[in-house]
Amino acid sequence: MIVEPLERSAFELVIPALADLVVDAVAGGASINFLADVTPASAAAWWRGRLDEILNGTTTLFVARDGDRIVGSTLLMRSTNANSPHRAEIGKVIVHRAARRQGLARALMTAAEDQARAEGRWMLVLDTVTGSEADAMYRALGWQETGIVPDYALLPDGLPWPATFFWKDLR
Repeated sequence: MIVEPLERSAFELVIPALADLVVDAVAGGASINFLADVTPASAAAWWRGRLDEILNGTTTLFVARDGDRIVGSTLLMRSTNANSPHRAEIGKVIVHRAARRQGLARALMTAAEDQARAEGRWMLVLDTVTGSEADAMYRALGWQETGIVPDYALLPDGLPWPATFFWKDLR
């Protein structure tokens, strides 16, 4: 398996695969902006909504591939504010259920962090479901907890759940 930044010109071509990745993750209980009724069409629409920021380079999509199949993703979303050229956000760290426990999430995070560091973006932030496997992974990768917001988002089954916000200084 390989992890790499996706060429901007290839983004539209992989939207169906990214939509399938979202549907699989939500079916597995992941709280990633969608509820249990997510369809490939609604997930694809969400990814298409990222098109401008991907094409203009504000956001970089990293993918994990098993051959030609995309089995993981993460986004590095750069701040465009004048007072935060050093900051970026990590989003959509997703690994297909069939490809988990192989270090792909860690590899995706490492790729995004390395890219941010190379660009001088040393302050990264993210949020995740409190108490989740992702929560534990971020802690193991050296991310620092900022705090917990109760009932921040709904799980796929519609129940509200807290989110933990994290930061990491790459300097």
